[in-house]
Amino acid sequence: MAGIGFQLERMVRNGGVGGFIGATLDGAVLSSGPWVLTICAVLLLQNWIVRHGIADAGTIQTVMVYAFSGSVVIASPFALVGVRVASDRMFESNPAAIPGILTLALCGATLVAVVTGHFLFGVLAGHGAALALFGTAILVLLTQISVTGPFLTAMKRPWPILLSYAAGIVGAAIIFWCLAPATPIEVLRVVAAALALTLVLLLAVFAAEFPAPSSPDQAIWEKAAPALHVGLAGLMNAFALWVDKWMLWFAADSTKPLGLLRVNPIYDQASFAGLLTLIPGLSLMLFLAETQLERAFAVLVECCTGTSKLSRIESAREDVIAAVLRSLRLLIVAQIVIATVCWVLAPEIFRVLGFDARGIFAFRFTVIGVIFHIAAIYCGVVLAYFDLFGRVVMVWTAFFIGSVAATLVVWPMGFAGYGWGYLAGALAAAVTGLALVGTASVHIVYLLFVGNNPSVVGNRRYLV
Repeated sequence: MAGIGFQLERMVRNGGVGGFIGATLDGAVLSSGPWVLTICAVLLLQNWIVRHGIADAGTIQTVMVYAFSGSVVIASPFALVGVRVASDRMFESNPAAIPGILTLALCGATLVAVVTGHFLFGVLAGHGAALALFGTAILVLLTQISVTGPFLTAMKRPWPILLSYAAGIVGAAIIFWCLAPATPIEVLRVVAAALALTLVLLLAVFAAEFPAPSSPDQAIWEKAAPALHVGLAGLMNAFALWVDKWMLWFAADSTKPLGLLRVNPIYDQASFAGLLTLIPGLSLMLFLAETQLERAFAVLVECCTGTSKLSRIESAREDVIAAVLRSLRLLIVAQIVIATVCWVLAPEIFRVLGFDARGIFAFRFTVIGVIFHIAAIYCGVVLAYFDLFGRVVMVWTAFFIGSVAATLVVWPMGFAGYGWGYLAGALAAAVTGLALVGTASVHIVYLLFVGNNPSVVGNRRYLV
């Protein structure tokens, strides 16, 4: 994404205030556009269900919640490993291998999604074959979209992703308007059709970009094996984000609207609304923070691989540290401002959105947690630049453990304790990430030459 970030940075530099506003909007669209469109689609779907009085609306909402959470967890490792291997092939000027990589990633993710969907909607839900079929189809399609999208993003094709999402939403709106589905199964059928349209458009864009036939071979497997630690980092990230929500599906205020499947409407609404405040931070990270780090780190690598004197290498290392600190300060200050505004306006926000007022506590704790979450994400980006994915796994593992522990501690508090798990997990991840980035930045020259050099330490570098 750094190439896109440099384009946005030029908009800021050359366009003054208007350029800054335009770059911010573009950054928000590019970094979080699919997420925002997905949230908008869900809100529109809920509004339509309420306005038309669909019976058993809890069935639809439960299927969507489980499908979204399951697709994120399933797709994360396959998407990240696939993108990592595809990026290596692009660097080797071998784009013909990219279709085979996507095919393998889609096949693996689809297999896991089918098994998971059958268990969730066929066994636990216990509401017949039709719901099992369309629930599983929605989970599979969301997983395939979540795998395909990052490939296009990595190849600097973010706008086709947004257009595909928008086309799916428009297609669903047209079907809803024309056919007016009246049962949960009919609504889920329309949702599945819209997701299928989005996936077809994404694959069409990918096929136009990489017209070579898909041909998985042994070389792809050989390239994927060393990148499995990247997938583990993505998997732990997804688990860390969702674990407190999964746990609170069994809290006292949770409900069981579909067989054995449970949800917590109070916390689910508040948490998702609070997580939307990540978008400004992700935008800044894209067009300011990440580009500054990219530039400083590229200079350091050039010094280390060239004939620079030790003093010049040390100066470049200090520039990397300075870039990290500047970007981190900017991100944290921006999120503090946003969190303060959301904290104060929380009652009005909930009134406008029609959310349960008992979720205000969770919303406030979530927006505070986002401050630490954005710091943890940036630390993960820095460690990824340093190719220290073992430490990235440690960051998200700290998030996971902190979230689980805090959720258990505040469990007796009921809805007043919702959000503390996420806040504590994000804080643990931020502290862990800052400590790991600090030590890595101090020793980055050693890591480049020896400690993380594959020709010196081999595969042991994944444990650094």
